[in-house]
Amino acid sequence: MAEPALSGDSLIQLEVRLCQYLYVGKEYPNYQPGNWFFHKYYEEGRVQSIKKIAETQNPLVAIDLIKKAFERKLVQNSETLIFALAVCARQTENENLRHAAYNAIKTICTTPQHFILFVKFASQIAKSAPEPKHGWGAGWRKAVNEWYLSKDALDLAKCVTGCKGRYGWTHKDIVKLSHPKTDDIAKKAVLKYVLFGLKETIKDFGDKPEAAEVIEYIQKIENFKHCEDQVLAGRLLELHNLTLDHVPGHLLKSEEVWNSLIPTMNITMLLHNLQRMHNIGILEPTGTAVDKVVDEICNQEKLLKEKIHPALVLITIKNYEKSGPALSYEKQKARKAKARSVIPPPKPTRKIIEALYKTLGYSFNSLAPTGLRYMITIDMSKAMQDNSAWRCGNLSSAEAGCLIALCLLRSENNVTVATFKNIGVHIVYLNKNASLGQIVKKMKQMPTGEVNLEKPMIWAAQKSEEIDVFINVVDVVDKRCGNGARTDNPRKAIKEYRSKMELKNAKLVTCAMTTAQMVPHSDDDKNTLTICGFDENVPKIIEAFARSLF
Repeated sequence: MAEPALSGDSLIQLEVRLCQYLYVGKEYPNYQPGNWFFHKYYEEGRVQSIKKIAETQNPLVAIDLIKKAFERKLVQNSETLIFALAVCARQTENENLRHAAYNAIKTICTTPQHFILFVKFASQIAKSAPEPKHGWGAGWRKAVNEWYLSKDALDLAKCVTGCKGRYGWTHKDIVKLSHPKTDDIAKKAVLKYVLFGLKETIKDFGDKPEAAEVIEYIQKIENFKHCEDQVLAGRLLELHNLTLDHVPGHLLKSEEVWNSLIPTMNITMLLHNLQRMHNIGILEPTGTAVDKVVDEICNQEKLLKEKIHPALVLITIKNYEKSGPALSYEKQKARKAKARSVIPPPKPTRKIIEALYKTLGYSFNSLAPTGLRYMITIDMSKAMQDNSAWRCGNLSSAEAGCLIALCLLRSENNVTVATFKNIGVHIVYLNKNASLGQIVKKMKQMPTGEVNLEKPMIWAAQKSEEIDVFINVVDVVDKRCGNGARTDNPRKAIKEYRSKMELKNAKLVTCAMTTAQMVPHSDDDKNTLTICGFDENVPKIIEAFARSLF
């Protein structure tokens, strides 16, 4: 889909567009779940605002916006921050902006994975420029070398052994191109290991006492990675406090190794790997790993500390109950073609499911209030109840809408919940302490009718209700009548509501649960957001939008 062209924008408009890209991957307010690499969100043309900002009198505002978005921790796809930083670093319009981007690498790229991704993006941008650059300039090399050499020797060793490579790049590739130089003997030893391996490192630095600690650490990692004894590997993992990143492929099906890994994993990683563990038979009802997983995911202190969102837990429950995420049509067809040779995964373990539902209840305590006034109107028609949300095939569209409503009820003081009916909307009074299942059951009993996205704003204006954020949850947005004309105009309705109620920043969020994509609107209303489908990030995207972060 083509991006809206930028022309004659003020600096404020450019800042808004950059923020929109950081949060939703586009320079207009529309969020779509999915693989953003596959859909080419990380191409220079996707973030035209940066080059235009570089030509203004305040070019460094681009770096300030990237840093602020990073610090607020509401950007759900951190790749957008890294790509925007890479664009700043490789643009040629403003030298000061380029140097500021290089200086920000250590702040934004805090993990080896993110650092390697920055290198990939920066190289990609340089090669795709009108005058391609295949070498590394002095500023780029200096910034890359500072990322490595600013760490102490042992941290550097942990960095290069925990994640040797990602995205088609390795630390060896990067060090070869950047030529880092240091007088620190221990760091020299680590860089020697990156380029030539442990044997050559011991040969050159084995007699240097300054390098003894890092060589000993690297030797432990190498011993673990080449270990064939699963029981010993599990013990080594615990002894040296290693993580999933250190585990080689031949040990990823070992029950002993996973039993040692579970206590070291944060809850997000544990939930993302739950089906993987189950599929290899580690979460059998009588297995020792079950109790460990239950203890970890039901740890209320950890849930609060990590701020686990109910959306992640609910999606994990639905996928686990169905033995994995819903397959695309192509994958379903391929599986049927070789059905006889495919071994089905084990049935879900009841104890794990019960623990996940407890975790879902606990996770609502992690929600942060915004202090705003909300009205959420949900289409509870049969189509919404029967059809799954796009990109979240095991969750019905109605369940996804009810989850958003319950999250608001649990975290905010002023929330109006409604359903669409033939004339206006039907206000629903819900107990905010009810479970999600109870909310869904009650909402299914409410009257339904014609979906018209203007109705919530018209109702609020007639009742003189002050609402800061309207959220409409429907199946599709572009409903048309027989002659092809639109049957409603929510953008006009929200503008009229703002004018009548003198709430110039009243926002409208439209969640089109079964829609794959939307055509950008030309009116450029920064206070109107469209979301296609559903994933674990959607409630956080809504929160960031409600807080006027983009």
